[in-house]
Amino acid sequence: MPEKPQDNSQAIPDQLMQIAQEQEGGAERVLGQIEVVQHSFEEIQSLAKECQEILRRIGVPSGELETLTSKLEEIGFHADNGAYNIQGAFDLYQYQDVVRQKLERVGRSLIEVSHYVLARLQPTEDHLPKLAPAGRDILHREPQMADVTKADADSVVAEFFAKALKEKAAKKTEG
Repeated sequence: MPEKPQDNSQAIPDQLMQIAQEQEGGAERVLGQIEVVQHSFEEIQSLAKECQEILRRIGVPSGELETLTSKLEEIGFHADNGAYNIQGAFDLYQYQDVVRQKLERVGRSLIEVSHYVLARLQPTEDHLPKLAPAGRDILHREPQMADVTKADADSVVAEFFAKALKEKAAKKTEG
């Protein structure tokens, strides 16, 4: 009885699932760092506001005091911008998470389809004796060998699509 070939049919779906899992792990690490940065910006905003209040209560007008107050306002402005940009990063993270989830669904669907197609192309052992010989390879094959191989099936499918595309192109040129 011939040995079963290695199952390379799941290479692409497995790679898709692996990529999705890696993306999830990377996204979690990025999210943790973003939360730390966001907390830092919020702390900077809070400290800048406290300093501005203290300076307003001092009440002794001077040029240096006004300069210090304007610098604190700039710090607050930049902290606000930083917090806004962090929110944008959160939005991007959510989008990437949606893409990852879609990738996982596609991977699962591909695995299911490949299992179905392979089950239809490769007969089980109990069906082998009932199969009629294909004809072209009857002299060279072993008695219990399946008639259709994956390569044969792929070539038949490719030939079908090639003919269908030629007919479609011919109809377009006629029309």
